[in-house]
This record gives sequence, structure tokens and C-alpha cells, in this order.
Amino acid sequence: MDKFTQKVLETIRRNELIPEGTPVTVGFSGGADSMCLLYVLNSLTGLLKCSVNAVHVNHNLRGPEALRDQEFCRDFCASHDIPFEAVSVDVNGYVSEHGLSTEEAARILRYEALTKKAEETGAVIAVAHHSEDQAETILLNMLRGTGVKGLSGMSYRRDNIIRPLLDVSKEDILSFINEQGLSFVTDSTNLENDYARNRIRNEIMPALKGINVRAAEHICLMGEKSAEADAYIRNEAEEYVKENAAVSDGEVRLPRKKLALRPQIFRRYVIITCISLLGVPLKDWGETHFSDIEKALTAKKGYHTDLPMGVKADNTYTEIILKASGGKA
Repeated sequence: MDKFTQKVLETIRRNELIPEGTPVTVGFSGGADSMCLLYVLNSLTGLLKCSVNAVHVNHNLRGPEALRDQEFCRDFCASHDIPFEAVSVDVNGYVSEHGLSTEEAARILRYEALTKKAEETGAVIAVAHHSEDQAETILLNMLRGTGVKGLSGMSYRRDNIIRPLLDVSKEDILSFINEQGLSFVTDSTNLENDYARNRIRNEIMPALKGINVRAAEHICLMGEKSAEADAYIRNEAEEYVKENAAVSDGEVRLPRKKLALRPQIFRRYVIITCISLLGVPLKDWGETHFSDIEKALTAKKGYHTDLPMGVKADNTYTEIILKASGGKA
């Protein structure tokens, strides 16, 4: 086995990404990264005792070029006996309906399509993010404003989405593809700087590597350390909630004075844990919302604030009360 494939296999096994017998649905754009991912996973099906299929999502944004990519993917899979399916999505229509950026709409529809196909067989979804993608994600999170969690970047596994290439670089991928004699397609929009991520990839990362050639590696190392810190604080916060919170009927009650004595970062993790207990997703939550909840620690009795997803925060003399929509009055 070559060194590249061995490294990917070690990542898969160390992080338990593909349980024995689990099908794997690979998001296959036809680009260098997903070509590498599909080829390697297909070569490992015997060792991993799994099956592999490929799904290509056509976003209908690039006209003939998008059709070219779709047929390229279909032909490759046919020549390697890999089950293949192409899914067409209407990104522009979704943008108009939901008022999102083209990039965000494409991401949402892509993952919806992959999830739907994976659910048919109980598969995990393999995507081709590599170490430079990880560095870009961390930088993008920093620019948007983030905490320890955002500095962690992407995880090897999130729900049923796995990232087997996170430990290899773009250079490693291109070298492997060249060694194996594989071809791939290039999405012309990746060369444009219309999106923030592309500007980071095409302008900022090269500039950082001009200062230190190992810039991406060092950013990823910071991400690993941040992930360790995030996991530690999260576990401590979960234990605190178990010992101190009263949870019932869509409501969580916390002791005001005791929580106020803890560091701000710990309080934030406690609040996040409580919101998760209410079954509320955190996607639309920002700094302002968490700050509004923390005001209940010091505000006079009767403080109230309305939060995303129907969550409400109140206080009494002794407690902070978080209620989900439909919780106790």
C-alpha cells in the first residue's frame, strides 16, 4: 500500500469514520480532491469491509461546463464499476426563495441531496475536505468572529458526514493523482474571487505561505489544540448542567449566583448545553443572543428576552430560566 493511502486509512481507523459493513456515499464533483477521495475509498473497500457509491450534485450554475463535469463523473464511475447517481438542484431558485448567497444555497442543497441518497442505504457521507480547506475554514471563522469552537475548524466526523482527507494536503493529493495517472476537472469558479473563501484560498493563503511555507500546517495545529480545549470545556459544562440544572417540559433552570461566579467562557458553554437540551439548533445564534441571556445573571428580577427559534430567557431572584417554544408558562 502506498504512503498516501496508508495515511488516509490511519485517519479513518483512528477516528472510527467507517464502521465495518457501512456503505459510503462519496460527494463526487470530479475535481482533484473528490477524485482522490473516491479512488482511495474504492481501493480500501476490502480492508474496510464497506461499499462505495458516488453522488454528483449538479448545481446548474455553469451551463455546459457543469454538464461536462457530470458526464466526466459518470464515465469515471462506469469505468471503475462504482455505482453512480447525478442529482440536479436549482440553486438560483433557492436563492430567490430564501434570500441566501449563491454559495450558501449551493452548500445547503448539496448536503440535502447527499443526505437523501445516503439515507436510502444507511450510508455515511464522505466529503473531500483536506488540510488546506481546514486552514481556510479556521481563517474564515476568525474573520467572521468566532470562539474556541470556530477555531477548531471542521471535525473528522459530524453526524453522518466524514472527512477522511483532513490529514493530507492539497500538494499530497495532486502528487497522488499524478502518480496514479488520474484525470480530473476544474471548476472555473474556484479561480474567481467572488466568494470570501476563494479570496482566502487564492490571495490570503499564498501570502501567508510567503511568510511561512508551513502556515496552513500551523493553522491546522492551532485548530487541533482549540478542538481539545473545546471538548474539555464542553464536557465540564455538561457535568455542571447535570449537577446544577433542573430540566423539565421544555424548560431549564440554572442557579444565578453560582453560575455568575464562573468565568465568562464557561458560562457560555453552560448556556449552549442548556439550549441543546431544549432541542434547539444553534445555527442562527450569535454573540448578541448569548449576551442577552447572560444579562439575566445581573439584571433585576423579572428580566425577559426573546431569542431565536422561540426560546425565551427570564430570571427570578435565584434562577435563570430558559424556555423552548411550548414550554411551561
